[in-house]
Amino acid sequence: MSSISSKSSSTVTQPKSSHPSIQSPAPNPSSRIPVTPAVLRSIFASSRTPYEERSISRIAFFRFTGFLFSCVCISFAAARGRGIKGGAGLLGVV
Repeated sequence: MSSISSKSSSTVTQPKSSHPSIQSPAPNPSSRIPVTPAVLRSIFASSRTPYEERSISRIAFFRFTGFLFSCVCISFAAARGRGIKGGAGLLGVV
């Protein structure tokens, strides 16, 4: 019975030392392609015609310009209500 247990223990330890290449390698996270906005845009742009791309770009540009213009207008309206004296008080000058 002791000869059977010694054979089983030797077979358990033997594959680990004799076949290190059987183990799967750890995945390398740097080998993945990074998903950037440019990659995503190119995927969606490939399904549209150049005319559709120009149209979408114009719409996005005018919406962004309108957003910036509204931010500037709201800032001026808020500053106008405060006046110079109130603005100086906020800065701790007065």
